[in-house]
Amino acid sequence: MQQNHVNGSGGFMRIRGDIKSRPQGRLSPAPILATNMIRADIATAALNEQVEQRIRIAASLLPAYRIGAKVRPWDGTRCGLLITDLSDAYGRQAFALAKRRGTPVLAISDDPTGLEAEYVAVSENSPAPVLAQHLRELLTRDQPVESADPVDDSEAVLPALCRLAAPGFRGQAIDASCNGRTIHIRPVEGRVYANTLSDLLSACDSFSNSAWDMQVSAASDRATPTDGASRSLEAFLLQSAFQGRDQLPSFPAGRYQLKDWPDVGTAPEFIGALKIARSLLRAPASPRELQLACEASEDDVKASLWAYQASNLLSSSDHAVDAIRPAPPPTARFSGMLARIANRFGLGRH
Repeated sequence: MQQNHVNGSGGFMRIRGDIKSRPQGRLSPAPILATNMIRADIATAALNEQVEQRIRIAASLLPAYRIGAKVRPWDGTRCGLLITDLSDAYGRQAFALAKRRGTPVLAISDDPTGLEAEYVAVSENSPAPVLAQHLRELLTRDQPVESADPVDDSEAVLPALCRLAAPGFRGQAIDASCNGRTIHIRPVEGRVYANTLSDLLSACDSFSNSAWDMQVSAASDRATPTDGASRSLEAFLLQSAFQGRDQLPSFPAGRYQLKDWPDVGTAPEFIGALKIARSLLRAPASPRELQLACEASEDDVKASLWAYQASNLLSSSDHAVDAIRPAPPPTARFSGMLARIANRFGLGRH
């Protein structure tokens, strides 16, 4: 059994038409998508060499529909689409995990009996164009369709920081590039890496604009402290959000709570964001409630929430109350230099 690591690439465009099956293997026009950026992280499990080769060819057809597909071996981590052979025990294990996670699956099976309707099964002898059709349908299945006239692409592209906060990127290892500079975002390590300090500082200054191209990194592509300059992920995102707050859209309405204390080092410029974090650790709150409780501006609250969401620290709450309730002590405490800064600004008293 052999697995290949294949990269597909492509840009983004608006495309029209209904998605319909074409058994003949001919790709039909795709619908107009509300987002102009579709990046596909496809994982394969237990495929033989011939099927893997046809998947590679199928992925190479997707850029015609502005879907950039990165194909990699499945390693147990989350992915945008799983392609697995159900005749193999390892493939069935991957399928079971994908089902629990709600991941779309293209199953390789000549006997799809008992397979749920939301999953697609194809023969291992299916030609590449047929596979490409199924891949496109699965990857665009949950994309909202627009009936309005097309708008300028520049108006539809979100700032990079907001895209990082979206489910497709949030919490994943991301490689982002802009104007020849590349940064490596590693949420598990809680760090952002760059080749040079200049690259890191430039990225921080511009990450709230829409010019960045982002891709989910290959599982084997691990950034290390020897990669040049690095910084805390939360500190990087907070600084970028506050510097570019006027470029960020309003944060979605709702009530939110912080899952963990953000790592911002000892930077005193984040005191406003730390007040918001302290409130969110105590109890769920809406953006408006945070403005009142923390005496913060709408822009500061917006910037903080986008940064915390992009850091994968924010969770939504179903509690529907009208005001922030009296709360127990925060689950995280200040220490060291940060404790002295917090005490000075009244954040260290519990």
